Amino acid sequence: MQQPSKITEYLEAVRQQIRWKKAQSPVLEEINNHITDQKNAFLSEGYNEEAAIDKAIAEMGDPFVVGEQLDRAHRPRPDWPLLVITATMLVLGLAIQFFVRPDVPLGEWMFGRQILWAGISILVMFAAYFLDFTIIGKYPKFIFFGLCTITLASYLLKGEGRGTSTIYLLLLFPTAFAGFVYMMRKGGYSGLILCGVAFIIPVSRTNGNVTVSFLIWISCLLILAAAVKKGWFNVRKLLATLILAIQTVVVLSIPFLKGKQYFFDKMRVILNPTLDPTGYGYISAVIQRLLSHSQLIGQGLPIRGYGDYLALKLLPAANTNFLLTYLIYRFGWIVLIGTIAIFSAFIMRAIILCKKQKSVLGFLVSLAIISTFSAQFILYISSNLGFWRLDPLSLPLISYGGRALVTNMCLIGLLLSVFRTGDLVTDKDEESVGGINSSRFIQYDNGQIIINLKSHSIK
Repeated sequence: MQQPSKITEYLEAVRQQIRWKKAQSPVLEEINNHITDQKNAFLSEGYNEEAAIDKAIAEMGDPFVVGEQLDRAHRPRPDWPLLVITATMLVLGLAIQFFVRPDVPLGEWMFGRQILWAGISILVMFAAYFLDFTIIGKYPKFIFFGLCTITLASYLLKGEGRGTSTIYLLLLFPTAFAGFVYMMRKGGYSGLILCGVAFIIPVSRTNGNVTVSFLIWISCLLILAAAVKKGWFNVRKLLATLILAIQTVVVLSIPFLKGKQYFFDKMRVILNPTLDPTGYGYISAVIQRLLSHSQLIGQGLPIRGYGDYLALKLLPAANTNFLLTYLIYRFGWIVLIGTIAIFSAFIMRAIILCKKQKSVLGFLVSLAIISTFSAQFILYISSNLGFWRLDPLSLPLISYGGRALVTNMCLIGLLLSVFRTGDLVTDKDEESVGGINSSRFIQYDNGQIIINLKSHSIK
């Protein structure tokens, strides 16, 4: 139905005052709905069409004043607390790498390289920040399966055990999976099952890295569980929980299926490092020894048979996998307290903003990034305290590593993009066409199974 010219002129006058183009459409739609409601109210009171429109517009006020007020209210604003915490962690990471140099082979060269990676990561973060995150909802299948293809190709080209570059690429999977869940959210039980099958794909391509498998599994499971809890799949929650439990068993059995005896041997040593003190249990024994001699503040107590600093030479990867253990022994438990405080501040702030998201897509994407970031942090802390004797991935923005730094900064930039523009994103539910619900992926109609490849879209 064509809009009356007076309303169109009013909306155009308001639009010209709003400089942020992304805000124009949702704001004008809201004003138009308000004017229409007021017009209908006046029509019900006995006014004619033209008089009702005039009175409705008059109640809205001067279009230029209204437009200027809306322009001030709708401007893209970064979340400064998250930006400040991110900058603090990045600077802190570089400072720590500087102090670690003397105790790390090729420390000077590695510190210079980390500075270069930090510069690159900042550029990547800003690129992701200004990217329209709704692209994840517009092209979910292309992004998810494209990432699967790239990872698989890299895995095959480098060979098992050497495809370490793909490990950090896998950190992007939960975010891509969020787009896949968004697409399938009205697919019922079939959509829920397909989502479960989808996150098994990256888990099976982790080159045997149990830490990465666990990170992807826990992140994707949180996304699916949140979608089920909010009723987006339109399924019974009890049955959906059973489906998620089955999918969990399948995922957790993947390391077991890859090597039954190896899996059992590894678990025995994890539970009791003394069974292999010079082999797989060596690092756990070293961590326990260093932490038992650490103090609240300052250099740890000398370990019998070793000098003050020579004890740190026993710990491999002092600037990467076990940086936190090194820092605790070198500077005291106060380092752990400070690390937990700054990461907790980042995570809690992000969770608060995530819960405020009005759109399904904004909520799912921000939840995916927060869970990926949090899982890395928790697993790293656990490994460095000796609770989880599996190779940690990274302490985001702190530990040494260019690929991990760039990937995490990209995710943070995308998270900030969600919080910058998420309030203006609305979810568009598709209508049924020709008796077929276009929001469902697999449907039954007149005895036929119909697979709908059309993606969900967003405004």
